[in-house]
Formats: sequence, structure tokens, C-alpha cells
Amino acid sequence: MENTMAAKRSWMEHHRVLSDDSSFHMEDLPEQQPQLMENVAVAKRSRLEQHRTLSDNSFRVEDLPEEIQSLLLSLLSLKEAASTSIVSRNWRKLWTRYPNLCFDGSKDGPADMDSVKIERMKFIDTVNSIIQQHSGIGLNKFSIRCNLLKDDSDILDRWIRFATASKAKIIDMNLCTNRNNKGPTKHLYDFPLEAFGDQDIPFIQCLFLNNVSIKPHSDIGFTKLRSLHLHCVQIIGDLSGLLFNCSSLEDLEVFACLGVTALNIPHQLNKLRHLLICNMRIQMLEFHVPGLSHFEYKGTMIPIMLHGCSKLQKATLNFHQTWLEEDNNKVLGHVFHGIPSVSAVEVLNLLVDICTKQSVWSSQVHTLTARPTIMFMNLKHLTYEILIFTKDPNSHSGVLQLAQYLAFAPQLETLELHMLYHSTHCRCWHEGAGVSYGHMPHHHLKMVYMSGFRCYRAQVELLFAILEMGDELEHVTIDPMTRVPYSPDLMNLGIPEDEICQWANRTSQRFGKAISVVKPP
Repeated sequence: MENTMAAKRSWMEHHRVLSDDSSFHMEDLPEQQPQLMENVAVAKRSRLEQHRTLSDNSFRVEDLPEEIQSLLLSLLSLKEAASTSIVSRNWRKLWTRYPNLCFDGSKDGPADMDSVKIERMKFIDTVNSIIQQHSGIGLNKFSIRCNLLKDDSDILDRWIRFATASKAKIIDMNLCTNRNNKGPTKHLYDFPLEAFGDQDIPFIQCLFLNNVSIKPHSDIGFTKLRSLHLHCVQIIGDLSGLLFNCSSLEDLEVFACLGVTALNIPHQLNKLRHLLICNMRIQMLEFHVPGLSHFEYKGTMIPIMLHGCSKLQKATLNFHQTWLEEDNNKVLGHVFHGIPSVSAVEVLNLLVDICTKQSVWSSQVHTLTARPTIMFMNLKHLTYEILIFTKDPNSHSGVLQLAQYLAFAPQLETLELHMLYHSTHCRCWHEGAGVSYGHMPHHHLKMVYMSGFRCYRAQVELLFAILEMGDELEHVTIDPMTRVPYSPDLMNLGIPEDEICQWANRTSQRFGKAISVVKPP
């Protein structure tokens, strides 16, 4: 214990000495040291001030330009954009500038009436709630897909008024009702075109309408409209007059619309680049389209006149089912005789359905009934898809006409031929020595692909003719499988693979050209 007390007294004595002799005093510093300490304090205050300034000028989304805010919001879904309101107090209203309002209330599957009504009211309440909160600023697209009809006009009109007041650039309205062939058009919603065309400053650029009714007339103008799609629309009025005022139109689709018997547009649509006419009950089609580059048509064989379209690059022609008993080359003849406006194309797709009662092979197919009046001087790629309904494929000779018309596409490099025979009688044709038809040589044809090739007589003789005229052929491929879209799987059962391969070997030796056979799976 005495030792401990002695150690404690010794430590306290030592501490007193240090405190008296070695402690730090400002007055003991040289004259320069106080100035140095003051400089350190000034520097510290400067750093604090700089930090405060940076904190005040920190990045905030709400300070960005409106167009940048809209771009950032467009990368999110509407639900995600609305969720940003809980991130910050300053972000609570940010989502109300969401640029693309797309609502889908359609029901794909069957449901009972009560659940349909509940879902319908829920959808209407959701749309109403969102457009009431939306600021209307920066709205780019307004899309509605639902099952509402004319009885809901008040609701739909309210939504359209919001879109017009917000100056939406894209309007997409698809009232996907179940229309049958009789067409319950009296129940279709009357879409108010005048709500957009009468604006002092036109704003709409794309208008997509599906299952509605419209009343177009020449007093409605869409001077900035670039794209117009009319699908299953009841047209009551002057469609030609409406198009006359669409001076900026680049893309036009008219699909399965009623109320139009002829599409005869007498004025020029100088900026139109893409034109699609599909499943229309019309007797004639006439447009003045000097800048057209892509044309698509599906329907019956009617007069088609596209004036001035020297820039046409691609055309797709899909002709509906036609009963042919004697004139098997009617469809190809219509293309080469009756549609001179497509002669400038580089890529041509032909899709044809043929029903025939022909039961005896016609030897008249080898001579054209009339020389084509036009030449496809720019055509490089031809795709010909043909569906043939016949009792006996070996008696149907219509496809052989294609060999005659190849001479009128002298620059053709690639030929694709897709064939589908709907027949219960499917046996290969065992040909004799073959016949030379004396076709003119084709100096540019390099690639030939034929699907649905089963060695039927017309197929065999067509390929003979192509091999005979194609002195520059590099690749010939025959595929026994049918490659026509939506073809039944049963069509690829019972393929005589061995017979087709044997025929390909004999033909290859005969013409001195390699023929590849695609192996069925």
C-alpha cells in the first residue's frame, strides 16, 4: 500500500513539472504562427461555404427542361412513373407530365357478364382518374383499347377532348368490338374528326382508328398528319376530300373498311411513301403517288392504277381465291398486263389462291395468250406464293406459266416459289425424256428456291424450263416441306423423300447443275 501511494505522488510531481514548463501557450509561439493559424481558419470557412453552395446547386430532375423530363419519364411505365411521387415532395407532380398514356381494357378470354361489367367500370374509372390528374403538358401519345360502343359516347368524347386539349401527337383508338360479316355498324362510336381538324394550330401527326365510324369531308384538314390507319372503320362521307387536306401524309392503311366502293383519289399525295389496301369491297383503285416506295394490296383482282410512282421499290400483291377452269394464267397475266404501275419495283411478292376443277392437263400453257405490255426492268427479287385447290396436282398446269413471264424480268436474280397443293391425290409424276420449250436464256438469274416441291408435273416442267434458260444459275434448292404460312401440319406428312432425291440426281446430271434437296425433319 505504501508503495502504491509513493508511485502516485511521483506521477503527480512529474505532471506538475510538465504543466509548468512544457505546456502550449499562444504567446510562446513566434510572431508568424498566429497568422498561420488565422489562415487555416479562413480556409476552413471557405470550404464550408463552398460545400454549402454546391449543396444549394445540386442536380434536381424538376429543374430540367420539360422535353427532357418527358424523355426520362417515357423510359418508365405509367405505374413506375406514378411511383416516383413518393420519392420526394418535389416529385409529387412529376408523373402528371407522363408523355404516353396507353390504356388497354380489352378482354381476350371468355368471361361472365357480371365480371365484364365490373372490369368495364374499373377501366373507365381508372382512365378518368388518370386524365383528371394529368397536367396535359408534353402528351405525346393517347391510346385507348377497349370494348366501348356508341352508347358510351359521352365517356369517349370526354377522353377525346382531353387528348385534343393536351395536343397529343399520336391518337390510337381501338374499340375492339366483335364485328361479324353483317357488320353491326349502327353501334359503332362516331369518332369526331372535326375535333382535330378544326384546330387553329394542327398538332396531330399519327391517327390510328379501329372499329369506329367516321364522317370525313373536305373541310377537315390535317396538315401535319403523317400516318393514317383506318381498320374496320365505317366511312360515311368524302374520304377523298379528307385526304386532299393531308398534305404531309407519308403512310396510309385502309383495312376492311365499309362504305367505300372505289378508292379514286384524283389529287397528288406527293409525300406518301407506304400504301396498304386490304380486304376492301371496291371496284377500282387509283392514286397519284409520285413518291411511293412500298405498295401492298390484298383483295380481288381489280384495276389498280398508281400514277407516277417511278420510285416504287417493293410491292406485295395478295389476290383472293379465284375459280379458274380454263384460264390458268389469269393472275400472272393480271400482274404483267393489268398493273403497269408496279413495273418499277425491285422486290415483288405475289400471293395467290387458285381453286380449279381442271382434271385434264392443258397443253396450252406453254404459249402466252398475249405478250405482256410492260417489262420489269428493275426487278431483282421475286417471291411467288401459290395455294392450289385441285383434285389432282398432276393435272393442274397453271404454275408452269411462271416460266413464260420470267423473260419479262431480265434483271431477276433471286426466285422464291412457295407452293401448297390442297389435294387428296398426291403422287409423283414419273416424267419421260422431257420437252424443250425453247425459252430465251436468262443471264442474271442466280438463285432459285422452291418449297412444297413434290415432283408434280407442273413443278417438274417448270424447273426444267428454269434450268434450261438459267445459264448463270448458281444455287437451286428444292424443299419438299410446305413453307406457306399457316399451312396445316398434315400437308407435310407422307413426303416421298426417296423419289424426290432420285429425281433431283437425274435432273442434276441431265442439266449439269447442282440441285440441293432440303431434308424433311
